[in-house]
Amino acid sequence: MISLFGKQIAARQALRLAVSTGILACFAALAQAQAPTRTQVMAQRDGNGTLTFTVDVADVTGNPVSEGSVSFETTRGSLGSVFVHNGTATLTLTNPPQWARTVTAVYHGDTGFAGSSASTEVEPDDSSTLPGFTVTASPSSFTVTPGQSQTVNLTITSQNGFSEAVNLSCSSLPAASTCAFNPDVATPPANSTTPSALEITTEAPSGVLSPSFLIPGFLALAGLGAIRRRNLVALRALGLAMLLGAGVLGLTACNPRYSYEHYQPSPNYGTTAGSYTVVVSAYSTNGTSITQATSSDSSCSGAVCIAMTVQ
Repeated sequence: MISLFGKQIAARQALRLAVSTGILACFAALAQAQAPTRTQVMAQRDGNGTLTFTVDVADVTGNPVSEGSVSFETTRGSLGSVFVHNGTATLTLTNPPQWARTVTAVYHGDTGFAGSSASTEVEPDDSSTLPGFTVTASPSSFTVTPGQSQTVNLTITSQNGFSEAVNLSCSSLPAASTCAFNPDVATPPANSTTPSALEITTEAPSGVLSPSFLIPGFLALAGLGAIRRRNLVALRALGLAMLLGAGVLGLTACNPRYSYEHYQPSPNYGTTAGSYTVVVSAYSTNGTSITQATSSDSSCSGAVCIAMTVQ
C-alpha cells in the first residue's frame, strides 16, 4: 500500500511535470505566433527632386501585413519611420540628403509577425546648391510601456556649406508624455554634423489604493487562523498578537483612508496605449530668411518622424 507521504511526492512530481509542460507549450506558441514576412522597397524621384520610398510587407503566402512599422536606415542614421497600413508603408522626402545612396527599409515586426528588411540604391541628385541641412534619428521606431523613457539620437547634417543654428522641437506626442532636447539648439559645422539627444518620457497610471490599507485585514485573517489551532499554545499567542497588530494598524490607517475616500485626487490614467507618430521639427533663421528641414511622409510635416508604440 502506498503511504500518504508517497502520494504527496507523486502529486508534487505530477504538478511539476504539468507546469513544465505548460511553460514549454507557451514558448512553442510564442515561437509559432510570429509568422515570417517579406519586405520589398522601391525608390522613385520626381522632377522637383522629391524622393519617395514605397515598401510592401507581406507574409510568405503574399497576404499584406497591417501591423508594426518600417524605418528607413542609412549609414548616418534613420531618415524616418512610418506605420504599415494594408501592407504598405510610404516615406516621401521633399529635401532628401545628398549623401543617402543606399537606404534599407527595416520592418520591425509585431506580436504576430517577424521582422524583415530590404535595401535599394538611390540615384544622386546634386543639382541643388542652396545651403541647407537634414535631420536623422536613431532609433526612429521604438516601443515603451507607460512610465518608461526612450532616448533618440538626432544627427543634424550640413549641406552645401550650411553652418547656422538649428532650433529643434517635437509635436504629436500622446497625452501624459513629454519630450526634451539636449541641446534644443544645435549648430553643425559647414559640411559636417552635430548631435542632439531627444528624450521622450511617458507617464504610468497613478491614484491606486495603497496596499497598506490591506495589511490589517491580512493580519486579522492570519490571527484568527492561528487561534483556531487549539493544541499549539505558542501559535495561539502569535494569533492574538496578530489580531492586536491588525487593530493598531487599522486605527492608524483610518485617518489616511478616510481622507482618500472623501477627498480623492483626480485619477491619472497615464500614457494611453496605442501607435503614435512623433514629429521632430527643425528650422534655422539668420534674421532675414528661414531654412526649414522637411524630410517626411505626407502625414508628417517635420524634419523626421518617429514611430512610437505604447503597450
